[in-house]
Formats: sequence, structure tokens, C-alpha cells
Amino acid sequence: MLKRKQLPPQLLLIVAVAGLAFIVLLLWPSQANQATKVVNEFYKLEQQGRFSSSWELLHPEIQGRFPKPSYIQDRAHVFMSHFGADSFTYSLSSPNKKRKWKITNDAEPMDTVYNVTVTKSYRGKYGKFYFKQEVYVAKEEREWKIMWDYKD
Repeated sequence: MLKRKQLPPQLLLIVAVAGLAFIVLLLWPSQANQATKVVNEFYKLEQQGRFSSSWELLHPEIQGRFPKPSYIQDRAHVFMSHFGADSFTYSLSSPNKKRKWKITNDAEPMDTVYNVTVTKSYRGKYGKFYFKQEVYVAKEEREWKIMWDYKD
């Protein structure tokens, strides 16, 4: 009868830790995927007319530009009422990583942001049209938040 060689406990531990690390890396979403997920969530909420909830996903810098009641009223009024559309569909580009990005010309640069191009498609009283916007996503206090570019 053949006798099986047992692996040393140190080697078993190394193999187990490496295997666990590999599984975690495969299942753990990348920062780019996390940023894209937030953009997708934001536009799903906007698509449903849930502007109060979508406002919560905005970066504090953007929230400061648009107080919540004004944002809710403006988004519903401009995008739905003026365009004569009940809703829209949208598509997202792949995220692009940006280093030292600024929201305005005189703002402090942010270490890492992700840029996603969003294309919204409307069918309204003026026919079919598209609205394209560059969206930026940065981590603010452990959460990914939506921003827009206000540079000249």
C-alpha cells in the first residue's frame, strides 16, 4: 500500500491564505466598478423621478450648489416638463480614472476620481433627443458621490 506524504502545516497555511486572497480579489468590486455602480444607481433614481433620493448621492460640493428642494423641483421641471417626456433611458461609458481632478478652476484637486459619460435618451413632444453629460465620482467619507465639472 502506498503511503501518502503529508504537506507541512506551513505550506498548507500559505496555500489557504493565497486561495482566500484570490477569492476576495475576484469578488471584491474594484473602485472603478463601485464608481460606475453609484452612477447607475443615481440615474435609476432619476429615471423613476426619485429626485430626493438621487440628491443624496451628490457630492457635498454639488449639494451646496443645489439645495434639496430646489434640486427636486428643477430636475422634475426641466427634464420632464420642458422636454415633454415621462422618463428616459440611459447608457454609461466605461469609467476612466483621473488623478488630481478639480471640480472648478480654483478648487483643491481630488486625488482620484472616475469619469463616466452618461447618455440619456428622451422621447418627448419635440421628438427623440439625447442628452450627454460627463459625470465624475469621488469617495467622500467612505461613500462614492456624484459630481459635475464646473471648470471654465
